[in-house]
Amino acid sequence: MSKEFLKDENDSIDFIKEIRYYIFFWPWFLVFVVFALFSSLIFLRYTNNTYQSFAILQVKDAKSDPSSFLAQSGGAMFNFNRIKIDNFITQITSKRNIKNVVKALDLQTNIYSVGKVKNTLKYGEEIPFNIEFKSNAVFKEGFTITIDNSKATLNFENKEYTLLLNQVLELEDFKVTLKKIPMDENIEFRINRGSETGAISSLYSSISVNASTKEGDNIQISLQGPNKKRNEAIINSLIEMAHADQVYEKRKIYELSIDFINTRLSTIVNEIDSLSLMTTGFKSDNLIFSPEAQTTNALSNLTDLEQEKFNLTNQLELAKSLQNNLETQSNFSLLPSNIGIRNTNVNELVIAYNTLVLERNNLLSGATEKNPIIIQLSLQLTDLKKNILGSINNYLQNLKTSLSRFNEFKNTTSKEVSKIPKLEATLLSFERKFQIAENLYLFLLQKKEEASISFQATLPDTRIINYAYTDPAPIAPKKNIILFGAVLLGLMIPFAILYILKILDTKIHTREDLEKLIPDLDILGEVPFNEDIKSLNNLRGTFAESSRIIRSNISFKLPHESDCSIILSTSSVKGEGKTITAYNLAASYAAAGEKVILIGADLRNPQLHKILNVDRKAESKGLVNIILNSSDFSFKDYIQKTTVFSNNLDFILSGPIPPNPAELLSSSDFSNILTKLSETYNYIIIDSAPLVLVSDTIPILKKADLVLYTTRAHFTEKKLASFINDLVIDKKINKIGVILNGIKAGAKSYYKYGYSYRYSYLYKYNYGYGYGYGKGKST
Repeated sequence: MSKEFLKDENDSIDFIKEIRYYIFFWPWFLVFVVFALFSSLIFLRYTNNTYQSFAILQVKDAKSDPSSFLAQSGGAMFNFNRIKIDNFITQITSKRNIKNVVKALDLQTNIYSVGKVKNTLKYGEEIPFNIEFKSNAVFKEGFTITIDNSKATLNFENKEYTLLLNQVLELEDFKVTLKKIPMDENIEFRINRGSETGAISSLYSSISVNASTKEGDNIQISLQGPNKKRNEAIINSLIEMAHADQVYEKRKIYELSIDFINTRLSTIVNEIDSLSLMTTGFKSDNLIFSPEAQTTNALSNLTDLEQEKFNLTNQLELAKSLQNNLETQSNFSLLPSNIGIRNTNVNELVIAYNTLVLERNNLLSGATEKNPIIIQLSLQLTDLKKNILGSINNYLQNLKTSLSRFNEFKNTTSKEVSKIPKLEATLLSFERKFQIAENLYLFLLQKKEEASISFQATLPDTRIINYAYTDPAPIAPKKNIILFGAVLLGLMIPFAILYILKILDTKIHTREDLEKLIPDLDILGEVPFNEDIKSLNNLRGTFAESSRIIRSNISFKLPHESDCSIILSTSSVKGEGKTITAYNLAASYAAAGEKVILIGADLRNPQLHKILNVDRKAESKGLVNIILNSSDFSFKDYIQKTTVFSNNLDFILSGPIPPNPAELLSSSDFSNILTKLSETYNYIIIDSAPLVLVSDTIPILKKADLVLYTTRAHFTEKKLASFINDLVIDKKINKIGVILNGIKAGAKSYYKYGYSYRYSYLYKYNYGYGYGYGKGKST
C-alpha cells in the first residue's frame, strides 16, 4: 500500500461517521435547545416591544412655491434653486433641530407605568397627570406617583405628598397637576429625568432620515421606540421644527430685502428731489424750457433771416440797376417798371417819369424839342429824374442798413442756436438721471410689495406626504426570529464545543484511528468497555468473546511447528489494559484446553493479583524469587492455580518489588526459566511493564514469539503510534499484534480530560491520565 494512497485515504471524511458522532450526544443538544428556548421566552416576557414609526416628506421644486411668481421678473434676486436632498436631511437631523424637539416635548423626562413584570413607557394622554420641571435638574433614580381612588401620592426624596384632582402641587424643582383618575386602581408611575445632552444624543442616534430612492426627491424619516404615540409626536415635531426653520430662513431673506429696499428708496427719493431742483435751476439760468422747440424756432428764424437778406440783396441790386439806368441815360427814355423794387415812392416816381416820357415822345412826333411844352416836359422829367435818383439813393441806403442789421441779428441768433445742443445735452443728462432714479424707485416699490407678499406667503421647501404613522406590528423583539435563533444557538453551542473538543482531541478512539496511525501493523482484536470486573470470568461475556477472536487471530501469527509459544502483553503507558489482555488471552487458551501459564513480569507496578483476586503481600514467592533462586528452586513451589471457565489456569505472580527489575528480566536466569516452562506448557503469556515509561520490557521483546501491544480507546495518545512504528522499524520486535481495548458503543466518549500518571512506588510519570476498569482500575 503506497503512502500517497494512505494519505488520500486518511484525508477523506466519513460524513456518516461524523453525523453519528454528533448524534451520539443528542441529550446535550436537547438540553441546550431547551435552555435556549426557555431563556428566549423569559427575554420575550420581560422585554418591551419596540415599534417603528415613519413619515415621508417630498422636496418641492422652487417653481411650485406659490410666491415664486412674484419674483419672476426679478432675475436671480429671489430665484431659490432646488437644494440637494442631503441638505434637507442635514437640516432635519441637525443638533439644533433635535434640541428644539427635546425641549418642546420634554424628552428628558420618561414616565413609566410600573408593572409586576416590566415597566411600560407612557406618553401624552396615557399619563393622568401633568408634570412641569422648572430647571434642568436630573433625577436618574427617579421618583414615583401612586394613584388610588380619588387621590395620588407623590413619593419624592423620602417624603410623601398628596395630590388632589385638578390641584397643583408645586415643589422647588417641579410642579405636578393631577388631571384625571384612571379606571384601574392602585397604579404606580415612575418618573425619571435625564440630562438634556443625554436626551439629545439618544434621539440623534435613534432617528433615521434617508432618501427613499437614489433618483427620487422623497425623504423618509423613521424612529424606533417602545411607545407609538411618542414616536409619532417626535417625528411630527421634528418636521414642524424643520419647516419652521425653512420658513424662518426664507423670511429672513425677504426681511433683509425689504430693509435694503427701504434704505434704497430713501436714498433715491433724496436723489430725485435734488435732480428736480437742479433741472429747474438749470432751465431758469439758461432760459431753456423746451430745447427742441426752441431749436426749431431758432432755425426757422435763421431761415427767414436768410430769405429776408436774399430779398434785401435783390432789392439792392434792382435799385442799383435802376440807378445805373437813370444815370446812363443821355436822353429821356422809358425806365423799367415793376421790376420788383418794393419802394413805393421809387415805383410811383418811375411810373410818373415814364408817363411824362411817353407824353414828350408823343409831342416830339409833331413838334420839336424847342416847343415850349416839350421844354416844360423836359424840365419836369429832369426834376423827376433827380427825385428818382434821390429816392433810389435813400432806398439803397436803407437797404444797406437793413442788411447790416440782418447780419448782426443772424450772428446773434446763430450763437444762441449753437448753445442749445450743449444745454440740451446737459438737460438730457439731468432727465436721464431723473428717469433712472424714477424707474428704480418704481421697481423697488414693486419689489418691496412682492417681498412683503412673499414674506406673508412663505412656505417650507418640503411638503408632508405622510404624517408620522406606526407599523402596528412591533419590529423588536421578533418572536419567531428569537425563537428560531434560540433553537439554532442551542444546536450550535454544543456543536461548537464538540467540534473544538474533537479538534483538540489527541486520543485514539476507534479501529479506524489505529489503522490510519499504524497502517503496516495487524490489529488482532477489539475489547469492549465494561466496568464490571466480575464479567471477566463469564464464559459468554464480552471479555470472553473478544478474547476468543484475539486467540483466533493470534493463530495466524504464531508458528505452527512450535511446541510452545511465548506471548508478551505490553502497552505504552499505564492504564491501557495490558494486564487484562494477558489475563483474558490466558483464560481463553485455558478454556480451549491448552496448557498455558500466565507470568506477572511487571515488577514495578504489578496488577495481576487484583484480577486473580490474590493478596500479593501475603504471597512471598513470585517471579523475582525464581530469578534470584534460579540455581535451586522447584516450579511447584512458585506456580499457583486458579479456575477459569471450569479449567485450571497456572500463573506466577511478580513477587516482591525489586530495586533492579530491568537487570532481572534481562538476565540469563529469566531466559532459563522461560526455557524450562516451555517444556511443560503450550503457551507462556507474560504481563510486562509499559514500554514508554520504563525499560524493563525491552530485554524480553526478542524472547517473545508474539508481542500483544494494547492500546486503549479514548485514552492512548495518537502520538504514541510513532513509538509503536519505531519498534517495528528498529526491529526490536519479532512479531507484533495490536489490541484496541476499552471500545465504547456509539460515538467517541470524552471523559476526564487531562490525566496524571504514577508508575510504581519510586517513579513518577506525568504521561496521560489514570483511567481503569471499574473500581479496581486494572492495567
